[in-house]
Amino acid sequence: MNAEHIRSLSVEELSARLLPIVREAGFPVDPAKMLKVTPLIRERIKLLRDVLTAADFFFVDQLPSYDPLELIPQKGDVAMALNVLKRAREVLGETEFKHDLLDQALRAAAQELGIKAGQMFQPIRVAVCGRKNAPPLFETLEVLGRETSLARIEQALEKLQ
Repeated sequence: MNAEHIRSLSVEELSARLLPIVREAGFPVDPAKMLKVTPLIRERIKLLRDVLTAADFFFVDQLPSYDPLELIPQKGDVAMALNVLKRAREVLGETEFKHDLLDQALRAAAQELGIKAGQMFQPIRVAVCGRKNAPPLFETLEVLGRETSLARIEQALEKLQ
């Protein structure tokens, strides 16, 4: 019942309810950022406190430690993950941070590399979120922004090398 109630709230109302929980946990989040994050996690939370596990990576400068093997895509290897992350770094460095443009650019990059889109997206998702299960990639990149996304990809490259 709680998850249904959460989904019935407007994004603004849900954001207003999540903000104090996030701040109480020690994340200095401004209301505007919380409003951007809320629609991305709305379907993923059952209780309001779930925001702390569903969206924590949006609110920190440094991701908690994660297993570098998570960066390796299905039916891939370390070399593939390194190639993906290096190409993603280039693409994200030159693409405007808008959902549709990021989607097109990263799909084109996957095609250039001769791999499936999922094999392209998994290493990027893990690099920027610290886990495989996370909100939609392009919206997440847009909210995190270029600087944070690129810094996290650099950290992921260091983990793999």
